[in-house]
Amino acid sequence: MSIIEISAKLDKHLRKSIATLPASIPIHLYSSSRRWFLKNYFSDLPKISYSLPESLQQKFFGLTFQSPLFNAAGIFKESFGYEVVRRQGAGAFLIGTATPQPRKGNLKDDFYLPFLPLPRSKSALNWLGLPNAGFNEIAKRIQYIEKKPNCPIGISIAANPDDTGDTALSNLLAGFNIFAKTQVDFIELNESCPNVVHEHNKSANSNLDPLLIKRLHYVSEQFLIKRQKCLPVLVKFSVDILPEQIYELIPLLVNLHFNGINIGNTSTNYQYYKGFLNPKEIPNFEFFINKFGGGFSGKPLKETSLEKVAIANQTLKNLNPKDEFIIIRTGGIESQEDILKSKSAGAALNQWFTGYFENFASSGHRVYKDFF
Repeated sequence: MSIIEISAKLDKHLRKSIATLPASIPIHLYSSSRRWFLKNYFSDLPKISYSLPESLQQKFFGLTFQSPLFNAAGIFKESFGYEVVRRQGAGAFLIGTATPQPRKGNLKDDFYLPFLPLPRSKSALNWLGLPNAGFNEIAKRIQYIEKKPNCPIGISIAANPDDTGDTALSNLLAGFNIFAKTQVDFIELNESCPNVVHEHNKSANSNLDPLLIKRLHYVSEQFLIKRQKCLPVLVKFSVDILPEQIYELIPLLVNLHFNGINIGNTSTNYQYYKGFLNPKEIPNFEFFINKFGGGFSGKPLKETSLEKVAIANQTLKNLNPKDEFIIIRTGGIESQEDILKSKSAGAALNQWFTGYFENFASSGHRVYKDFF
């Protein structure tokens, strides 16, 4: 058993006690230990490649995913770790989210990249601020990955939070063109990040933010219809997306030649999810959201993400598109039962974040083998 696996198991036994200490203690501790863990995790190769049943393989866009589950954006922000998850049995390797320019991430009152687990509630909070090395550097690193069959590489990208107008659009477009020249197999456009300011205004005749509509049209006109190779582009939205927005988004994305939708990332609906928390964790939960805001993830999102996927799937069925278009579910995935429910609701693939670390703490590098 490696030092990373041992540390994860040890933390599993201590986490409940640590997480309910005065908030500043676990936030400082887990913000720094998370960075240490990931830095060392990247080089902690499993000694073997765990083989999963061939029946788990999923095929979309001419790609084969060795399982229907892989990491959500936010774990492998710097592009390192492909061989680790491939050997574990992950369906794919998703990098990012990357932005046009490098970002150090959020720092406030000596809290750098704040993160807080809420283990009794099987959830977590983070306020990271998209730390990454930027499009150009990430693209260079991707080219050094020794890609293997059945574990495609994806990249999550977003506009610079500080860019506006045409500058934001042109810089975002540059990312699509940069990664199209790498060995990336699919791109995920992140429209869900709760760590940066987003506009949520509705236009007079739409339930969608007019700037979002403009962005989607721009990407379609300037990249999607000009693609020289099959490079699927999906769009990720928060689990907080409203049903009426889904009804409008699905036909819009299909008509604009996008290839899928991911529902959904972390939530900022704090008061609603507060009701799902263990009472012992509520004080630190309130401290975190009042000081940082940020995204809430984990088990409490389970039913909401499933419900939104089912709505998206029914909308897609009614549309009956001629081109391949898939739905990915993110939020609250922690067991094989969740994968089965996802499939029934219409999700083709699944991503996990909090659930991954929960399972890794128990199974180590056998995380996918034990999961399925």
